[in-house]
Amino acid sequence: MSDNKIIFFLTKLIDPAKREAYETWVREVDVPSVLAWPCTKNYRVVRLEGAVLDGVNVPSCDYIEIMEVTSLEGYQKAVAESPPSLFDQLRTHIGSFDATIGSVVK
Repeated sequence: MSDNKIIFFLTKLIDPAKREAYETWVREVDVPSVLAWPCTKNYRVVRLEGAVLDGVNVPSCDYIEIMEVTSLEGYQKAVAESPPSLFDQLRTHIGSFDATIGSVVK
């Protein structure tokens, strides 16, 4: 079992009509930038598309970002050392977000 940590970001677009622009930015800028951080083991951005079963609520977010890192400290250091323009670009797409960290049970 890995000691890596999993960071989850639940994000909401500012303008859902600009989804394609956001997803292009994710593919061309965000994912390559985050995967280049020494602490990053894996990173995926997943678009939520709907309920899987009747009666099951759908989260109020548009995307879930799943990032596997070697440590929270390594992630925090990578964020602090990244160019501010990366986060400025992100803020042009994402309105609100929630974030949490967890560990794989099995």
